[in-house]
Amino acid sequence: MTKRIVLSVLTWLAVLYGAQAALLTFGGEASSGGETKGHAQEISCHRNWWAFGLLWSCEATIVGNDGKRYAYRSDNSILTPADIGSQVPMTTNRVRSGRSSQASLEWGLAERREPNKAAVVPTAVGLFIVGLFITFRLFRNKKPVS
Repeated sequence: MTKRIVLSVLTWLAVLYGAQAALLTFGGEASSGGETKGHAQEISCHRNWWAFGLLWSCEATIVGNDGKRYAYRSDNSILTPADIGSQVPMTTNRVRSGRSSQASLEWGLAERREPNKAAVVPTAVGLFIVGLFITFRLFRNKKPVS
C-alpha cells in the first residue's frame, strides 16, 4: 500500500510539473503588442529546464526611447538565441500579475504574442486525465490469484 501511495504522489507531482511547463510553453505574453518604446540588446540565452528544455530563458538590456536602460528577463522564449546580436523592438503595457490588484508596467515584444489556448487546455486536461487514470489503476481492487 505504501508503494502505491508513493507512486500516486510521484504521478501527481509529474502531472503538476507538466501542467506548469505547458503554461510556460503555450502561455503567450500578456505584455506584448503595441508601439515600439525601446529595443532589447546585449541578449544572452540558455535553455529553460523548468519547461523540459523546450524553451529559452534570455536576459537582455532594454534601451528605451528615452535613453534609459532596463534589465529584462524572459523564461518562455520571448527572446531566443536567434535574437543575439540584433535589436529587438520592445514595448510597455500595463499587466496585472500575481496577487496584486494593481497593474504594473512591463516590457514585452512590440509584436503581439497571443497564448495558444488550443494547446494549453488539451495539454492540461490530458495530463489531469492521465493522472486520474494512473491513480485509479494503482488503487483499484485486485482479485487475489487462486
